[in-house]
Amino acid sequence: MAKSVDELILEAMEKRKIIVFDYSGEEEVGYHTREVEPWCYGVHKDTGNHVLRAYQIAGYSESGYPSEMPFWRIDRLDRMRNVQLTERDIRANSPPHYNPDDSDMSKIFKSLPK
Repeated sequence: MAKSVDELILEAMEKRKIIVFDYSGEEEVGYHTREVEPWCYGVHKDTGNHVLRAYQIAGYSESGYPSEMPFWRIDRLDRMRNVQLTERDIRANSPPHYNPDDSDMSKIFKSLPK
């Protein structure tokens, strides 16, 4: 049986692996590939959506340009598809401005240490 997006996110965080997925944002038409380091997974404080605080290192973003990568983003799990773990490890130390007690989340299921 195939793993759910939730299970894949948690597995990637446990193994400290970069993930790749197709994402459709609010204004986007269709899906675009993103490559991210998953750092914090929980429930958004305002919307109640399950979200991932990730450090995007490659791929498309409606709100940013490739020249601005890497950068932090918060992605809704219900807008992800084709989530895959890579063999590449997340960096040893957290990127700048990381907070494992993410203030945008009312509940945190898992966060990586700084």
